[in-house]
Amino acid sequence: MRLRLLSAVVVGFLMASTRPLLLSQETPAAPKKVVLAEGTEVMLRMAQDISSRAARPGDPIELTLAEDLKAGDVIVAKAGARALGEVVQGKRPDFWGNAGQVSIRVRFLKVGDKKVEIRGGTDAAGTRYIVIRGSQAVIQAGTLVKGFVAADVEVVAAPEPPAAGR
Repeated sequence: MRLRLLSAVVVGFLMASTRPLLLSQETPAAPKKVVLAEGTEVMLRMAQDISSRAARPGDPIELTLAEDLKAGDVIVAKAGARALGEVVQGKRPDFWGNAGQVSIRVRFLKVGDKKVEIRGGTDAAGTRYIVIRGSQAVIQAGTLVKGFVAADVEVVAAPEPPAAGR
């Protein structure tokens, strides 16, 4: 009886000591780092409407990545990633017929846990009505905004989806 108990304890100990070794062999490789080059084109999509009647300089703007962002052949950010910008100018239409104007600037794109600075933006102007007054300018949700990476930055490649059947 003692011999069985002793052999069960020894076998249990051996199995427990080899388990961490097996787990360490199954750990995934370190994430791949790549450089996102300055000037890389970034296509963004407005996530909200911006109106010259309500927009004020400094107001935050929500945008999303319109298509996957790649550094060479490596995807670093998936479409839908969050980007932020701000209102640069918001001029209301006036009574005398001057149209409203609104301009935005893209500030950064979230790539993994990093904020990648982006330069670029867009603007819109309303229509001028001579008789009554000008109309407001609106940048609608869904409008594409082109930006560019402001400086070289090292980022981690986006994780690959798990392969089917695993």
